[in-house]
Amino acid sequence: MNNIINTLLNKSDILLEVLDARFPKDCRIPSLEKKIIKMNKKLILVLNKADLVDKDFLEKVYELFNYEYPTVYVSYKKRFGSRKLRRLIKEISPEKEKVFIGIFGYPNTGKSSLINFLVGRKRAGVSSIPGFTKGIQYIRLSKRFLLIDSPGIIVPKDKNLLVILGAIDPNKIDNPIIPLKYLYDKLPKEAFENTYDIKFNDFESFLSSLREKFNIQALDWENRVAVRVLIDWQKGKIRGYWL
Repeated sequence: MNNIINTLLNKSDILLEVLDARFPKDCRIPSLEKKIIKMNKKLILVLNKADLVDKDFLEKVYELFNYEYPTVYVSYKKRFGSRKLRRLIKEISPEKEKVFIGIFGYPNTGKSSLINFLVGRKRAGVSSIPGFTKGIQYIRLSKRFLLIDSPGIIVPKDKNLLVILGAIDPNKIDNPIIPLKYLYDKLPKEAFENTYDIKFNDFESFLSSLREKFNIQALDWENRVAVRVLIDWQKGKIRGYWL
């Protein structure tokens, strides 16, 4: 993975760090941001999946992040933000015949979807499965600009947060209850109540309500409930966010 990261950084003139707009601060990779600036490269923060959060929240994050680096928010599903991002890329691009734009971020933040949105047609493989992109891919944006896609980058972080980030498949962890509790503590209860049409008072009644809702009878029902909710979160079915 280090070789891929180094190739991406060395080859790129501009880097796009793709962040999930629902929890953008936790998606950032400060160590790579510092390295990019030290290498005298340009960095743009892209708040992806912007359709999953309210406009007021987007503006708050934009104001905070744009103070550090140029920032733009986009939505592949709602089809907005690509023109602004294209314009920003042109504004900060170096005077070169060919400009390479590297795209990086955690798995499942929507890098490939962003590429397809920018290009205007399906060019990069898209999947909600963490680690779907396996190696460096070059995609032509225009005669002058070339995009470089990369696998989702995983740097040391709390394992439970990595599940929330979409960097780890909930089916592959021993105790999915722990990352679910992390998500539960971050989001307002209305986010779950509105998604699943349930009512609850605490975490235990939350799990029990979902068990009934999903009609899960297995002995390991708590784990099964947790996996299902975490997958729904990774797929954007639960509307909630935090900074």
